[in-house]
Amino acid sequence: MYKKEIFRLLILLFLTLSAIAFYFLWDNLSLISFIVQLRLKTIFAIILSGTALAVATLLFHSVANNRIITPSSLGLEFLYVLVKTLVVFIFGSAFLLQVNAITQFISGSLILIAFALLLYRFFLNKERVNIFFMLLVGMICTSLFMTLNSFLGILMDPTEFQVAQDIGFASFNRVEKDVLKIAAVIIIPLSIYAYTLSKKLDVLVLGKDCAVNLGLDYGKLCQISLMITAVLIAASTMLSGPMFFFGLLILNLVLQCVPTFRHQILFPAIICISILILIVGQSIVFHALNFKTELSVIINFIGGIYFFYLILKVNQKWQLQ
Repeated sequence: MYKKEIFRLLILLFLTLSAIAFYFLWDNLSLISFIVQLRLKTIFAIILSGTALAVATLLFHSVANNRIITPSSLGLEFLYVLVKTLVVFIFGSAFLLQVNAITQFISGSLILIAFALLLYRFFLNKERVNIFFMLLVGMICTSLFMTLNSFLGILMDPTEFQVAQDIGFASFNRVEKDVLKIAAVIIIPLSIYAYTLSKKLDVLVLGKDCAVNLGLDYGKLCQISLMITAVLIAASTMLSGPMFFFGLLILNLVLQCVPTFRHQILFPAIICISILILIVGQSIVFHALNFKTELSVIINFIGGIYFFYLILKVNQKWQLQ
């Protein structure tokens, strides 16, 4: 069984590397310097963002133990859109465009992390891990952020509103090199540390009672996992923008492609699937659609359909029972 999981992981790795090579070499077999630099920057941004989203999603799944609930349920991505819209509403789009990209990345990340820590502060401690109540509050905050964002859009000048709308779509073409360096310093060490927790996470998914009986510090591990999740989601969102259904999509795909409880296999598998989807999606946006739409639009469309499929599938099982 373990060899079968390794074989499937190797197939995912091969497909991912093939997709990266296809995106890099398409219409650029002569390796023109300017195109090489642009595509390398995009590929690096996709790898970092895909890794952060994948690791955060799997960590969150290990704590919540639910295939439908993902880090997007906390409302961090919607808060990102609201904050940017609020800045445009108060100071104007010119101010936002003048602010240094590194300043935007750091300040935005701190706001998102602070909000996540505020949720954790009220609903998590070593004795009580009320994850589902926290998710309920997160969903309420998500609805609030969406409503406020729509309200601000009504009050704004149409030109300013268009700038604010563009902020809500993920894009890997606007990422700057300095931001990539900072994101790499945050995402890579945290992802490696999360991987070192693999064996403990294998026990965590058994549930609180089993984990505690096996000697695991359940509350502390949940706190660490959710802290890492908050930082990775914040870094990824500030790097490329919000992708609301992406976590749901990659989580369920990895659990279907590599059906195992071993996080030593799941971590690299979900990272490969995450990068593969982003590379394929970016290739479609670039080569087929000629940037007439954004990558997040495609992902949210497919992810939304897949979400309804999962809901209907679960509902059908309940009716059969």
